[in-house]
Amino acid sequence: MAGSRTWRDGRPSRQRSSGRREGSQQEQLLRAAGRGDRQAREAVAKANLGWVAGAAAARADRGLAEADLFQEGVVALLEAIETFAASGEADFEAFARRRVAARMEVALDEEQRAVRDTEMLVRAAEDYAAAELTIERELGRRATDSELAARLEWSMERTVTVGEMVAEARRRYDEELLQYLDPADIEVVTGLPDWISVGSLPPRPRE
Repeated sequence: MAGSRTWRDGRPSRQRSSGRREGSQQEQLLRAAGRGDRQAREAVAKANLGWVAGAAAARADRGLAEADLFQEGVVALLEAIETFAASGEADFEAFARRRVAARMEVALDEEQRAVRDTEMLVRAAEDYAAAELTIERELGRRATDSELAARLEWSMERTVTVGEMVAEARRRYDEELLQYLDPADIEVVTGLPDWISVGSLPPRPRE
């Protein structure tokens, strides 16, 4: 009786029919997308953006912003749409989820590697500046590249590269500092040698 009652109200029949129609429609769109149909690609993408956003949110605490992860996921989703028809696989969502997850993981690995590289460069710059200051105090002059390389136990190439990086950082700092100086607060004295500062001049005699 239960079986006949279920059949009479038609719900299972409609659900199965609706599922087949939806599946058939997506298959047609995927085939069209594989042939380069832009509208078909966009239609499939919009239907799958929800779980892509969920995958980005689930990884948002690992070093990349959720928006950046979502962008990576969308790129992978579009690639999956374009290549699914020729992949020989039957389940598009499973195929796309693997591609999206893989691309997000690669982006996270690259970000973590970039952070580590930046931290190493900062430490190298700090070591260089400390060695530079120590040698200058010991010898009373600026250190040469060879002296710095010997003190730091670095190759000459690395010493020169880090030195250029430190010099560039100092130049940028000086430029940024100048932006905060008001020209009206700087007293300009012309006709004097560079080694004479305004503070070293004697007071002007009274008339």
